[in-house]
Amino acid sequence: MSTAAQSSIYTSLPFKFIIDGNPLYIHAELVSRNSRPLNRMINGHMAEAQKGFAIIEDVGDDTFVRFIQWAYNGYYDAAKYVLDLESPNSSDNEKNDTNVVVNEPAKFPFDLSVEPEAEPAVEPAAEWFLDRKKSSKKVKKVSYEVPVPYADASTTQSSKEYLKESFIKRKEIFRKYSISLPQPRENQAPNEDYTEVFLSHARLYVFAEKYDIRPLKALALEELQAMLAIFNLHNERTGDIIALLRYVYENTGESTEGVEDIRTLMTHYVGYEMDTLMKDDGFRDLMIEDGGALLGDFMRMVGKRIF
Repeated sequence: MSTAAQSSIYTSLPFKFIIDGNPLYIHAELVSRNSRPLNRMINGHMAEAQKGFAIIEDVGDDTFVRFIQWAYNGYYDAAKYVLDLESPNSSDNEKNDTNVVVNEPAKFPFDLSVEPEAEPAVEPAAEWFLDRKKSSKKVKKVSYEVPVPYADASTTQSSKEYLKESFIKRKEIFRKYSISLPQPRENQAPNEDYTEVFLSHARLYVFAEKYDIRPLKALALEELQAMLAIFNLHNERTGDIIALLRYVYENTGESTEGVEDIRTLMTHYVGYEMDTLMKDDGFRDLMIEDGGALLGDFMRMVGKRIF
């Protein structure tokens, strides 16, 4: 991004959002460049523009902080895993350790609860991820074709192996442009609870979808895929995936034919982890909840790959 473009952001007035009762500030120009719905709150004829602040009740402050972090830096920090102290795999030392919870809020270069000056002393990212002119062109070229893993499967390779391989090899588009993005951590033990890790990506995806922030939506989807691709699904950790599936199906609509979204991602994942997930009564119940939306998506995926 050019110096002039950066200057236009940092010289714009900060706008206040009230999230979970807490004030969070972000430069108005930066919000306007990212989201048309949020831009209308700031610069349109809505009540928020007249009052000079907006209250958003359908998002948590941790998710909104990740949006702000991404808007300035081009990446965000996901939630951290926690140790499940109720797990039989937890050691006595872990159960007695009051510092085992390693979850942390997303990092940010200054206090978001304090109104910044018009030109805060914040340096832009080393490589600006969202050059608007370049980014818009790249987004138009993105293809979200749903992979067809059974199409060329080797006769010596099981359906599960092929589904897993095709899931892991999904193309990364937005992740590779963020040089500061850390690689996800592979879980090591059955007592490592990754529920909040998964949900931090899913919540950001849902937020970005609602407020029409397409690059962030695509990045959150790729981050979730990258984490799932290296996740060791122990029998004790099926609840982490069930919580993710339940959130996705409660907060997103039906998939559009031929378009990759969070539901098609999760259906693909379920396809190769079905044998482990089916051991959990909660997963079997989820398959038929709300008219069986998850089951319907799964059966459609199977049908496309068999017939």
